[in-house]
Amino acid sequence: MERIRKIGEELLELIFPPVCLLCERPGREVICAGCREQFVPVESPYCVRCGRPLPESAAVGTICGECRQSPPQFDGARAVGLHAATLRDAVLKFKFYGRRRLAEPLAELLAERVAMEQADPHGLPWKDLTAVVPVVLHTRRRNWRGFDQAVLLSRRLASLVDLSCQEQVLMRRKDTAPQIGLTPTQRRANMKDAFVVAQPEKVVGESLLLIDDVYTTGSTLNEAANVLRRAGAESVWALTISRAVPSWHPQLGQRLGDEEDLQVAARVGI
Repeated sequence: MERIRKIGEELLELIFPPVCLLCERPGREVICAGCREQFVPVESPYCVRCGRPLPESAAVGTICGECRQSPPQFDGARAVGLHAATLRDAVLKFKFYGRRRLAEPLAELLAERVAMEQADPHGLPWKDLTAVVPVVLHTRRRNWRGFDQAVLLSRRLASLVDLSCQEQVLMRRKDTAPQIGLTPTQRRANMKDAFVVAQPEKVVGESLLLIDDVYTTGSTLNEAANVLRRAGAESVWALTISRAVPSWHPQLGQRLGDEEDLQVAARVGI
């Protein structure tokens, strides 16, 4: 069977030569080296609690003003890079255009971030984690889309970092409006009571890693972490592919970074 599968793949490549799913240049990599070079990684300094990128003048190990004023429900959050350039393209094509093959390279980026954190004196305690938990879609949206992007990412990441993937633990009981285009206050209201813990016995005393695609204001992750903490989780951490571009950023300078995302979502009917 394996030989037949390989022959089938080789025939398909003859008919449809493989290309980068972002720039569509010929090549065997799902995301080519040129597109990867355009990623804008989240690097120090950043808030050690929420992972928000900070200006270069900020001290390493800083907790941002927002986290000091209103500490999030999760213990810490990190992202691979800013929601801009080709990383943003990857997230949108994966999420809205059904390019499921992007799940593997994107999960590998998450695993690379985990490795970076382990080597960082201010990094999150990844070695204490016991399970990966995807921030799941509502059933209606998952059925419409045909897949759940957080679940695909979580499955692959869990295998890469040798953790269990608890995809049945968190359930979205409220079919919330899409977060894209909402203000921070509207996002919090939209996500209130959106989640429920379906399997509390798998949460009590555990140190969990929430996985989602984009961190904008943190409302979704905050609400998910809140219900997990109430169900007895010892700690809850969060990891995303990208996060909103801060307004101070010298190159990009977008406040929330989702205006174009709203246009994409509107085109595909999300």
